[in-house]
Amino acid sequence: MSGLSMLDKAAHAWGGKAPDWVGELAAMAQAQGLNACASRLGYSPAVISQTIGNKYRGDLSKVEDKVRGALMGATVVCPVLGEIGRDACLTWQGKPRAVTNAIRTRVYRACRSGCSHSRLKGGNDA
Repeated sequence: MSGLSMLDKAAHAWGGKAPDWVGELAAMAQAQGLNACASRLGYSPAVISQTIGNKYRGDLSKVEDKVRGALMGATVVCPVLGEIGRDACLTWQGKPRAVTNAIRTRVYRACRSGCSHSRLKGGNDA
């Protein structure tokens, strides 16, 4: 299978037809390389390769959300920042609270106070 394109590898690994977001991921990896793709999405090249090959054992839905936001234009409405990419939403959720930055503190609290887009567990720990 070493001579196959990333799109062919994805189709083969996903049983003949990869999901649309995996196809987008494979197309970017083919065009720009695994390292550039991984850097754009905030993952390692191994995660990108495993996802394309349908072998990733982590949170595949989070990878999907990152791809849909960064590569496919999916957006959400943040209660603090307004309309942002789904990938940016996930990135903001992962940032620690910064008491010296009012916006970051507001986003930190919103992500932990029942925002429907938050993937964080638990309640408000702000």
